[in-house]
Amino acid sequence: MNKDTDDFGKDDNKWVDNVVNRALASTFGSENQVSESADSDALSESITANSELEPSSYERYPYPDEDAHNMEKSAASEVNESDNRARKALEWLAVIVGALLVAFLIKTFLMQAYYIPSSSMTPALQVGDRVLVNKLSYQFGEISRGDLIVFKRTDNGTGIKTDLIKRVIATEGEILRISEGNVYITENEGSAEKLLVEPYLAEGVVTTGFTIENLCPQSESNTCLIPENQVFVMGDNRSGSRDSRYFGPVDERDVVGRAFIRIWPLGSLKLL
Repeated sequence: MNKDTDDFGKDDNKWVDNVVNRALASTFGSENQVSESADSDALSESITANSELEPSSYERYPYPDEDAHNMEKSAASEVNESDNRARKALEWLAVIVGALLVAFLIKTFLMQAYYIPSSSMTPALQVGDRVLVNKLSYQFGEISRGDLIVFKRTDNGTGIKTDLIKRVIATEGEILRISEGNVYITENEGSAEKLLVEPYLAEGVVTTGFTIENLCPQSESNTCLIPENQVFVMGDNRSGSRDSRYFGPVDERDVVGRAFIRIWPLGSLKLL
């Protein structure tokens, strides 16, 4: 084969190679593109491999803010619980203070319980009984005969004030007279003297006269004209009671209130 033929063959082969290379390039891309695709596949495989190696990291923390939210919620819950405890403590404190205040107001202005230490009021009241005294009774009404009153009595020797409970026998303006173991009352000047009926006394009880004379501003033997704003009191146990027969009439300003009910013992609950 001559040179021209060989050159022509060589040229033909180059031409064919060029056509083939162009066809391959158009089909699969350039060599650089194939390399980049390969690098991308390798990166994807690397990411997939890493995902397979550490799946727990995503399963354990699917939401990055979840733990922070839970911590804030827990802290808020603790604060609320602390606030609730403080509020409950304040509520109980308010209840206790309120109860004490109410008790103080009731004791000071409304009612008070008194213990009976002696037998001066038997049989109506026994030693150890407890009575409830209404302190408002005489703010809206007058002291009446037969009332059981608590009053403050100042001892002339010591100056000590004690609370006594006695029964009202005569009120202001009345004349009281004791004779032969009985009590007689003249209600108003010019009216007739009447025997005082006392159903609260035990059978056979007699009333003795005054132990000291001149206990009343205007008086005779065993007789007393009750001064204005004063009352004459005696115990139901006449032989065992120190009362107005010993220290004279009681000023109404010293009267604490009226005993209206016996509250102890429970089995002896009774209106007085």
